[in-house]
Amino acid sequence: MTNKSLIIAISEFTTLVRSKAFIVGLLMMPVFSLVAVGVQKFTRDATDLHDRRFAVVDRSGVLYGPIKAAADEWNAAARARGTQTAPLFLPEAATFEDDDAQARAALSDRVRRDEIYAFVEIPAGVQAPESNAEIRYYSNHPAYRALPGWIATIINREIVNRRFRAAAVDRALVARLTRRVDLAELGLVERDTRGAVKAAAPIDKVRTLAIPVAMMMIVLFSVMSGAPQLLNSVIEEKMSRISEVLIGSVTPYELMMGKLAGCIAVSLVLASVYIVAGTGAARHFGYGDAIHGTDIAWLFLFLLLASFMFGSVFITIGAACSDLKDAQGMMPPAMLVLMLPWLTWFAVLNAPDSPIAIGLSLLPTATPFLMLLRIMLPPGPPLWQIGLSVGLTAAATIAMVYAAGKIFRTGLLMQGKGASFAEMWRWVRTD
Repeated sequence: MTNKSLIIAISEFTTLVRSKAFIVGLLMMPVFSLVAVGVQKFTRDATDLHDRRFAVVDRSGVLYGPIKAAADEWNAAARARGTQTAPLFLPEAATFEDDDAQARAALSDRVRRDEIYAFVEIPAGVQAPESNAEIRYYSNHPAYRALPGWIATIINREIVNRRFRAAAVDRALVARLTRRVDLAELGLVERDTRGAVKAAAPIDKVRTLAIPVAMMMIVLFSVMSGAPQLLNSVIEEKMSRISEVLIGSVTPYELMMGKLAGCIAVSLVLASVYIVAGTGAARHFGYGDAIHGTDIAWLFLFLLLASFMFGSVFITIGAACSDLKDAQGMMPPAMLVLMLPWLTWFAVLNAPDSPIAIGLSLLPTATPFLMLLRIMLPPGPPLWQIGLSVGLTAAATIAMVYAAGKIFRTGLLMQGKGASFAEMWRWVRTD
């Protein structure tokens, strides 16, 4: 990097750091995390307490009584300790007289008038082991699953009990004989420095899942906070014709590299702040040893590659567009590529060695995020996959910076209209 590029980088860095966007970007990740935790806690604690009155048409003649008794137990538990904690289930017996279709229509009308929430139709002989009859639940609230799930559980429990009694089989004995055995998830057994075998420890979800995801998010948020600002910076300088003055003193390549360096410095500062704060929080909660120096080194390497790569993309869009309106048309493809890791990281987390995870983590635009996640998930990917991903990403980054330099050189001084993708490709091929 030349001295002129360094001066531009320092100017770009100080301008970005002093802006409100930097403060917003700095606070975005912790604020989003706190909001997400708060929303999840609120939605978990928020309980729907509306009564659920439903009609039961019991043609078996033996199941309404157990349903009513189970509902009374449910309601008593919901009102325990003087505070209602769950909606009340209020069954009422109903019968079909002559015309089943008219009776179903009448009950459906009651549901529509909110007189009842739903109605259940139990066929005759449903408790017989050879019966293939089904219980029917009618409602216009298909998203509410608590009531149909409870009804299915209660009726099936009663039917199974009756079948066991009819077969003269002690269900309690069957339950003891068929009781499931719990499964404890443990890590591997290890030896200490003296060769003594250490007992395997239970798998800690914070160490194995939460921290790798947090490290990937740090890279993602740092890139999203820094790279898109290049687009606004370039377009503003084009519209105010400051770029024409700058080109009189430096070459387009020096100007572009200065801007890229300033943007990357902003992303590195953001990541450093998150790492320091995250490491402090991890040590406070006893997870300080879960963050290793090699993990942080991989984070900054991938952050550097991602910042160069996406910084080149956004600086290219800025140079090729004449105003922000033009840029809005080119932003969706770039944002889609940037959001690809966000859309697929959960699949990688669930199966880090699956073909789709390997393929995505070798894709240069997704490697900085998804390969970092795979590296931190035990046992980690093979060394050849890490080396190949770094090589492909480095090659793609060099190619994108080269193409961005060609487009930036031509597009920076262009006024009046934005460039098409075909024109940009022609600029790249022009010597």
